[in-house]
Amino acid sequence: MKLLLKIIISLLPLVGFSQKKLTQEVPISILLDSINHQIIYHTSTSIHRLDLSNLKIISSREIKNSKTSSFSTILKKNKLLFLENRGGDILALNSNDSLVKVDNSNISNFFIGSSIFIKKDTIFKHGGYGYWTQSNFLTYYEDFTKEWQIYPISQNSKIPPDIASHASLIIDDSYYFFGGASISENGSRVVSNLNEEVWCYNFKEKKWHLIGTFLRDHIIPIYTSFTKGSSLFILDDKKQLYEIDLLSNLITKYKIAPILYRFIKEIKPIYYKGLVYFLDDLGNINKISITELTKEVEEITVFYKNQNFLQIVLIVTFFSIVFFIIFYSYKEYENNKKLKLLDNGIRFKNKFIELEELSIAIIRMVEREEAELSKVYDLVKKNHLSKIQNERIKNQFIDQINMKLSVLTGEKEDFLIVSKSSFDKRYKTISINKSIFGKLF
Repeated sequence: MKLLLKIIISLLPLVGFSQKKLTQEVPISILLDSINHQIIYHTSTSIHRLDLSNLKIISSREIKNSKTSSFSTILKKNKLLFLENRGGDILALNSNDSLVKVDNSNISNFFIGSSIFIKKDTIFKHGGYGYWTQSNFLTYYEDFTKEWQIYPISQNSKIPPDIASHASLIIDDSYYFFGGASISENGSRVVSNLNEEVWCYNFKEKKWHLIGTFLRDHIIPIYTSFTKGSSLFILDDKKQLYEIDLLSNLITKYKIAPILYRFIKEIKPIYYKGLVYFLDDLGNINKISITELTKEVEEITVFYKNQNFLQIVLIVTFFSIVFFIIFYSYKEYENNKKLKLLDNGIRFKNKFIELEELSIAIIRMVEREEAELSKVYDLVKKNHLSKIQNERIKNQFIDQINMKLSVLTGEKEDFLIVSKSSFDKRYKTISINKSIFGKLF
């Protein structure tokens, strides 16, 4: 009797866990295990395996040290791995259902918005950004060293743009990507420049190829997406479904099927043998025939303009505007040799220094002619401080401006000079050192 009671008590945690509703867990992703004919449902605290046929839970594992919300799941040689989305960490579940690090890399916050895929049992990442920099290359996980390496390209390959948050897919021996964005170069260093190009990397040639440029009308805000052969299906935020066939260069817009309103954002559905498996708005795994989603076509158009067409346009355009290019290039060249006072700093020869609002106000005060030094004092003074303290603050502002302008221009002379007034020697004035900076300003 005591032995039976012990067995029942030991089984209670398993029974309680198996009865827990999936809707109580935060969904992360769903993954196809075609070898075992299963769907792997990855949540914030658990891994559930569902039978593909009836979508009933076969097994569940509670992750003891769960930290998988920033990880993506993949299957490599039928082993479940957790890839950090922002960095290079790779984790796996041990026999105690705890996540352990299996790689030797030390990469953090560099793969934000990268594309993850597997080719011939090798894990790849493409693009991504972090620490105000961005990547345009392919990296792969090397099993021998257990570290991330840069995948080689041919010396005569074209170079794709830096990219993040892009759409991608593998077709035979080629990797394609389009959309996404790159970091702006206007000083803010945020990902905002939309990519309108379609690129392809051929693994046999080890070369990048620019396939073409798609129209702005075809920039689709991706709600979620899935692949079917050589086609990428994209669902936008209005639940409109598009099929992009890169090999045929076609984009098909389908009439909205009511079931699409139940698809969950960012949880990528899975296509397998004529069915689309998806996580619905109630937190359950569901499936629907692909023909139900694509039975009514609204529009079929060309997706991108190929390079041959673009080259003809560019040649014609070149001869028609060559004079204007030369004219504006010369004008820009002359402007670049001058100091440009902006609202937040000064630009000189494609270099930029940031200045405080009061520093900019001081420069504007003396931009055209000298000014009384007392006006600078009045501009920066703080009423609760003594005169000596305010004098120190005034001098600090002038010294800071001179130091930053010296770094920016390479000139050793001071940008702002203080001298006795030519009208009254008892007063001092401040002005721009025009003997050095007059031609630059």
